[in-house]
Amino acid sequence: MLLPRMKLAVIFDRAFHAMADMHWRMLAGLILFHAISSWLFLAIARETELHDPLTFFYWYATTAYTVGYGDISPQGVGGRLVTALWIFPGAIAAFTTVVAKVLAGIGDIWRIRRSGKGDYSKMTDTILLVGYHPVRTPKMVEELCAELNRSQTLVLLTRQAVADVDPRIRYVQTESLTSTTGLARAGAANASRILIYASTDADTLTATLAVSAMAPDAAHIVCFFDDADSARLLAQHCPRVEIVLSSAPEMLARAARDPGSSQVISALTSHLDDGATLFSLRWAGAGRSVGDLTQRLLHHRATLLALQPHGAETPRFNPSPETGVEDGDRLFYVSAARLSQPSLAGY
Repeated sequence: MLLPRMKLAVIFDRAFHAMADMHWRMLAGLILFHAISSWLFLAIARETELHDPLTFFYWYATTAYTVGYGDISPQGVGGRLVTALWIFPGAIAAFTTVVAKVLAGIGDIWRIRRSGKGDYSKMTDTILLVGYHPVRTPKMVEELCAELNRSQTLVLLTRQAVADVDPRIRYVQTESLTSTTGLARAGAANASRILIYASTDADTLTATLAVSAMAPDAAHIVCFFDDADSARLLAQHCPRVEIVLSSAPEMLARAARDPGSSQVISALTSHLDDGATLFSLRWAGAGRSVGDLTQRLLHHRATLLALQPHGAETPRFNPSPETGVEDGDRLFYVSAARLSQPSLAGY
């Protein structure tokens, strides 16, 4: 007696897995066939109450969902036999198969993303982080998330396998930071901002060259170097990339000569504290004077630090009040929050 039961269980298990692996179109076709055949069988059994298509659909759906309100049911012996032998097994099996396929699909997507095999090439306005450092990368993520718009997504591209992925970022693993396939999956072609921070300057150099060839012209690319020679080499080939050089020796010397200066600079570069932060604003439209904008910034409890004219390589500190601010110029100011141009224009 036990052996036939085991064989029956194996048969049902194989049938269930076969249906779970079935293509959605094939599954939809089988469900449609079962529903139509069930309707025909009930019609032959003279179940007139279930003959109306909408009424039958309602009853068939509640039967498949295993809800069974009981407000409608077959009345004759033939209809009940059809329901017990054909409709119940088929409808419930179809419903459980659909649920299994949906849950399996969700699980597959979750596993793919957790393993770094996700594809975010169709996303737009993303912020892409290239390279991973176990200590510094999480800090960059915190800084970026402090001002992250709802429409923006953080994507991390790295060679390392990251076990504990921050839920706020999308994770892409690749064999090389210069891989066109990996950069494409990370959405480099549609990213609005790209940060490159690799383990070595050589990796940063090659990754930045690869990113620059794929990123859109409007994307702002920033990379970090310890060595000034590598930075100069990159600047010759990719002049639009903003290069951040390690300033640890200079900061150490400045802190020795001017105590507390390192704390001030650190506070200005971080947005995670309650103090003021350094921001920039690209001016667009009609020109204004530095003096006018300074007063407008003071109204918002902000201070103008520097002005970088459009096309200039370096900013000008403490510009005179008569200096004009034209379209494309960039303002650097210190404030507790980021300000928009409309807020300055309408103060």
